[in-house]
Amino acid sequence: MLSSRFWRVALLGAVVPLLGIIPNRETHAAAPVTSRLTTRPGPAGTPTVTQSLATNVLVATIAASEGDNAEAARTFTRAAQLAPSYRPFVERAFLYSILAGSPDAARLARQQPPGVVPELVMGNAAAIASDWAGALAHYDKAPDDPIMNIVRPLLRAWALQGMGRTDDALAALNRAQADHLLGGYYTLHAALIAEMGGQAMRADTLYRRALDMSGGDLFTTRVLTHWLYRQGKAAQARDMIAAKIASMAALEPARPALVAALGRPVVTSPQQAMAQAYGLLALLMDQQNAAETPPPKPGEDHPAHDHDITTLRSTEQMMLRLSLMLDPANTEARILLSALFHAEDENQQAIDVLAEVSPNDPMAVVIRAEEGELDMALGHRAEAERIIRGLLRDAPTDRTLWCDMGDIMLGQGKWREALSAYTHALALSGTLEGDDWRVLFGQSIAYDRLGDWKHAKAGLTQALRMAPNEAELLNDLGYSMVEHGDDPATAENYLRRALALSPDDGQIRDSVGWVELRLGHVGEGLPLLERAAEQMPQDPAINYHLGVAYWVSGRRLEAVDAWQDAAQFHPDPPDQRKITAALAYAASQAAAHPPAHAIVPADLRITPASTPAPAAPGSTAFSPAVSPSAAGTAASPNPQTTGPADNRPAGDKKDGAHK
Repeated sequence: MLSSRFWRVALLGAVVPLLGIIPNRETHAAAPVTSRLTTRPGPAGTPTVTQSLATNVLVATIAASEGDNAEAARTFTRAAQLAPSYRPFVERAFLYSILAGSPDAARLARQQPPGVVPELVMGNAAAIASDWAGALAHYDKAPDDPIMNIVRPLLRAWALQGMGRTDDALAALNRAQADHLLGGYYTLHAALIAEMGGQAMRADTLYRRALDMSGGDLFTTRVLTHWLYRQGKAAQARDMIAAKIASMAALEPARPALVAALGRPVVTSPQQAMAQAYGLLALLMDQQNAAETPPPKPGEDHPAHDHDITTLRSTEQMMLRLSLMLDPANTEARILLSALFHAEDENQQAIDVLAEVSPNDPMAVVIRAEEGELDMALGHRAEAERIIRGLLRDAPTDRTLWCDMGDIMLGQGKWREALSAYTHALALSGTLEGDDWRVLFGQSIAYDRLGDWKHAKAGLTQALRMAPNEAELLNDLGYSMVEHGDDPATAENYLRRALALSPDDGQIRDSVGWVELRLGHVGEGLPLLERAAEQMPQDPAINYHLGVAYWVSGRRLEAVDAWQDAAQFHPDPPDQRKITAALAYAASQAAAHPPAHAIVPADLRITPASTPAPAAPGSTAFSPAVSPSAAGTAASPNPQTTGPADNRPAGDKKDGAHK
């Protein structure tokens, strides 16, 4: 793999020269245009207002920041029409049209200065029209850069094959086949060209060579297994598919369809193969993004959408759009593009990309499972459940689907159904390893919410042995132990470890503050809870905890304010019950004649410890800061509803827990 520095600098170099942030002075120079509104006749003579340049630029900028590339492309196009002498508008209209997958990209490409991306777009438009000579001319005209160094040999070779010049096409790939990183991929394409050109013996030789050099992408696997199948080596082809599934568990539901598709060719046209060239670039960029960008920590919000379309991730998105322009049926490109949208919390766009996959595609079952997870992310829980149940009817022994069902049931508060689904998944798992700790985690949450702390703790402890440095797991185990009155010193240690692993995580900071408060260490807990509330101001559980801290500190007006904030942020039923009880008690105490025997909510019975130090190691019960009855009340959820009010996940494991 190329070095991090090479990919970050070199790949961006292909796009950055086309772009520029609009300087204020140039925006001001366009003011005479932006300040005017004009009208033009609309349908049936109705006057229609043409938006000003300033309005279009504002709308385009907001749309881009929100990930609405189609609207950004449209409004930057209108801005370019209103200010034709200002090049950045038409340049951004062009690039956002690519990101949106708009056919306008080819037209706008002709208005761009010479460069890699315009030539690729115009070359692709020619290829789609089977104008192979025109496509070849554009691919040859594109200037040298790292992107072209990778894709030019493939694009040229397939354009030549489109012209019927098989020998010239193979010659165009000769040097590339010696590349020490991607030689196997170029050899695979050479084999496809030879086969399409009727040179069967030459194709077989190239396929054998590619088999020895092959990489790990799914396209390569499918092409080689198709060739093996035609060679009468069906068992070897099935073994190769099995090896690929073993390295990518998410493919398991597609195993029968992938095996059934062995007899069907993967590439039937030059356009399809060209699309795979862009897919290769996107895959390399995706690997680089994964290496350089850690996933969000548990409880951490997704980063804001990147406004700058010169980023590596946006360049990856462009390559995927170029791939899909050439071959809308490129399923792997759709999966990768959907994942990019999901990473930016643009889940409806992620679903829209997948919706165009044919139900006859070998990967259709995987696509349906992905749509179910995206529906969950959008809150479409009933639709997600319907999708996964349908898939399970066809594949009742698929552990991944059972894990998905567990997540869906957990997200809907259907604890018994969640427990059943996770238990099915574990029964199908064999030896637990890798990310299987997440299945135990989900099962333990379900046990806890059903009031079975013994089994919940056993599962969490087993999961922790498998993944001792998972902050999310440490947080849940420590928090639950505190709520159940179980060894607070150990619980505090788990939570402190979690915070050390994820020092910026607001939910974990809340957990540590809450345990300190429950132990009577108000002076230590209150600042942590205040900071957590600053980080996550709309989290009802955190605001409730902060209100408790204020109350036991004697700051009762602030406590009521915090609880009122918590109440307006749509708390879950258990949180709502605690918030309502706290507000009712506060109101009773503020009355002119407080009732003599008002019931104090359990959490409000905390009294500051005489010493702020943590409990002594080995302690197995709460400190006197909480009376035994109060501790028992807080740790005794209604087993038919839910467990203690908390800030733990209820099935919302953000990154697709079991895949």
